[in-house]
Amino acid sequence: MRIDPIILGHNQFIGVDHLSQDRARNHTERFSDTQRILDVVKIFYDLGGTGMMLSTHPKAMTIMEAIGSEPELSKKLNLYPLIPYAQGYVRRANEKGVIGMVTDTLGSASTSRKFKILLKGGVGMLRKDFLNILSTLIDVEMLPFKESNVKAVFLHNVLTDLALSLKAQGIFEFYIDYIKDNYGVAPAFGTMNFARLVESFDEWGLKKPLIMASFNRAGFQMNPSREECERCLGEYDVDVLAMSTLAAGYLKPKEAYEYLFSLPNIKSVVVGISTREHAEETFGIIREH
Repeated sequence: MRIDPIILGHNQFIGVDHLSQDRARNHTERFSDTQRILDVVKIFYDLGGTGMMLSTHPKAMTIMEAIGSEPELSKKLNLYPLIPYAQGYVRRANEKGVIGMVTDTLGSASTSRKFKILLKGGVGMLRKDFLNILSTLIDVEMLPFKESNVKAVFLHNVLTDLALSLKAQGIFEFYIDYIKDNYGVAPAFGTMNFARLVESFDEWGLKKPLIMASFNRAGFQMNPSREECERCLGEYDVDVLAMSTLAAGYLKPKEAYEYLFSLPNIKSVVVGISTREHAEETFGIIREH
């Protein structure tokens, strides 16, 4: 599966920072204006970037609408949905109740589409059919991306790692087939347990996966260890989208990317940029490799 070599991450736009709460608050304040998000996306695109990862955070629809207002961007920008945004379901259920949550979530769907999704989900609940419920969740999460250039759909690491801990081979097989058959794009997985995931895929006989996982010189979020992740990266047939490459800002770009591109099977990297200067530095260093 060929994906964009540099993919714009979205954490800075939604106020997520794994190292500094102060920095997270600053990002939240700065990017409360959607135009500022769009400006960063344009900078990324002007420098040659054509891929963006986006979860179904409440800001996602606004960001999608802003991108849609730019004809060239909406035509040429490839999107990589990260689903589901579990925290959002919990928050909306607490604020508006389950009915309000469902109504908000299905807001962008046509009446017939809403009926189909609700019927399938209801049947799944009555039968206690988890895979039916999972397919409904996927369909709901993919609604904002129905008119977009989607290249791959990443299952969030929370669900990936939960299924992995349960050794639920059937869930992985179902997800792979459902994304391929219903959306015609590559199924992919986020994980905080790269080594265990690729070993399990090999044991189950599943074909070469596309995995988003942390790779950085500091070993940040590389479980069970940097050494074990590096070993599996070299031994198994896998395509990797590297995240947390700067270890949440602990590493400088030059040392981070020198390490990253010394590794095999790294096909792409997620970058979090917030200024033109940062973007130009990041693109310049990556292109050297």
